[in-house]
Amino acid sequence: MAFEFKLPELGEGVSSADVASLLVAEGQAVSAGQNILELETDKAVVELPITQAGTISKILVKPGQTLKPGDPVLLLDG
Repeated sequence: MAFEFKLPELGEGVSSADVASLLVAEGQAVSAGQNILELETDKAVVELPITQAGTISKILVKPGQTLKPGDPVLLLDG
């Protein structure tokens, strides 16, 4: 069963962020804590780590896309 990784809360006063770049690809194995995206907010560019290990089965976002907390980012097997 696939795990749907969603964008977590980004901090107080931050309601959205733009995907600056993807740091992973579909089919890639990732470990918990590994950075998967660079996000650009009004204040900074930050790297987003994934919370669990597995293999990326589907990336649901693309560079330039605006995300809000709770939006799905990717599907992870394993």
